[in-house]
This record gives sequence, C-alpha cells and structure tokens, in this order.
Amino acid sequence: MTAEGVYIPKEQDSRGINQFRPISVLNVEGKIFFSVMASRLTKYLTENGYINTSVQKGGIPGVSGCLEHATMIWEAIQRAKSEKLNLDVVWLGLANAYGSVPHEMIQLALRMYHVPEVIQVMLDDYFSGFRMRFSTNSYTTNWINLEVGIAMGCTISPILFVMAMEVILKAAEGSAGPANLSGGCSMPPLKAFMDDTTIICSKEDETRRVLRRLDDLMSWAFSWPKWLGARFETRCTRVRILGKQPRRIKIGSREASGSHDLDVARPP
Repeated sequence: MTAEGVYIPKEQDSRGINQFRPISVLNVEGKIFFSVMASRLTKYLTENGYINTSVQKGGIPGVSGCLEHATMIWEAIQRAKSEKLNLDVVWLGLANAYGSVPHEMIQLALRMYHVPEVIQVMLDDYFSGFRMRFSTNSYTTNWINLEVGIAMGCTISPILFVMAMEVILKAAEGSAGPANLSGGCSMPPLKAFMDDTTIICSKEDETRRVLRRLDDLMSWAFSWPKWLGARFETRCTRVRILGKQPRRIKIGSREASGSHDLDVARPP
C-alpha cells in the first residue's frame, strides 16, 4: 500500500514540523474496503464488551464522546465543590500518539480480543508494506516505510488505535476505585477520548497509583523495537485538585497543589 502524504497545520501560524499533522491520501478502493472492515470490527468489539464505552468514547460511531465526558467531569467538579469533597482531576494527552503506536502493540490487541487470525495476518501485511512520501512546492521525498505508528487518513486506523489504548486503560483502571461524589453517586477513575485520558479520584494515593501505573504501561507498550516513544506531553497535562486539605500531586517534574492551580471552563 502506498500513500501520498500531506501536512495539515494544527494551529494558526504553524511553522515547525511538530505543528503539522501528516494525513495519508489513499486510493478510494482501499478506503472503502477498510471502512467495511472497521465497521465490522467495531461492531464485534462493542457487542462482545471488549471496549468499555463508559470509559473510552473515541472512535466509536454514534457516541458523542467529547460532550458526554466534558459534561460528566464538569458535573463531578461542581458536586465536589458544593459538597466540599476531595477530588483530583488530571487531564493527560500523549505526544505523537498516532505516530508512536508499535505495530506489535496492534497485533497484541488483535490477539487479546480474539480477532480472527485471517484479519490479523491481513493487517500485519498491510502495515508491513505501507509506504508514504510527502510533496512540497519544491521537492518530493523518497518513499518511506511506515515502520511504526498508524496512518491518519486510513479508515481502519482509528479503531486499531482505540484497541491498543483499551489494553492500557483496562490494565490501569484497577489501580483505583470509583470516585465518590456523595449521594450514592460515583464515577469510574478513568475517562478517555482516543489518547486524551482523564483521571478522576477521591484519594490522593489512588491518583498517584493510577499515574504510576499509566506511566509504567506506556513504557511497556511503547518499548518494542522501532518506536518513537509516546509519553504524556507536559503541555497537554492539566490538574485540578479540590478538597478541604491542601495536597500536592507530582507529574514528572511538575507539581500541582491546592484548588486554584487550574480552573476549567463549563462545556457548551
């Protein structure tokens, strides 16, 4: 499979290569074929409960994930404020998430979820032979093998990324219990939309455990040969700490404390 690559700016006045998103322009026949496969794979995963849509809402058709997660997290924060409850909310984003997923991780997820072997082999051959090149006004690059990561613009890639992330989320969610919001209400400790992950915990030690577990899992998941090293990006990390007692949470080299480090805007 070959693809012509184009760079789309992520933000205004983008200049550096990191401010652009590589999009693969693929042939129509291949996009139709893999769209059908993606639809059937999504149906298989959801009907068999392999993807927990109360946690992961990205890449699932018919699910208004961003709005649902934003509204639930906003409600949890407001309830914690009014009831004077302890609540830690940590927003995490992966740097170069799509471009860092090892193909071995995708194959592991396919095996874990008992996807038929013929599909496993087909996808392995597909990514093993995937080549891209990029053109500008003045030159065109040589063909480049896609040795790691998945291609934006490929119709099967989103659900494969969700599968890989689901392996990590399922392994991490047992590190903490549901966040207590009083009145018999609780919330799972993890919420995700593709790679954007939110930790919601009532206890500081549980927040720390989930953070350590996620960090360990990322180190494991992206430690195969030919990797670019996805890590939680500092500029994508946000923390909100509510409670009666002053507390501190450390993420990498950053520390957050108190209830006014970062405020959040009400979702539309």
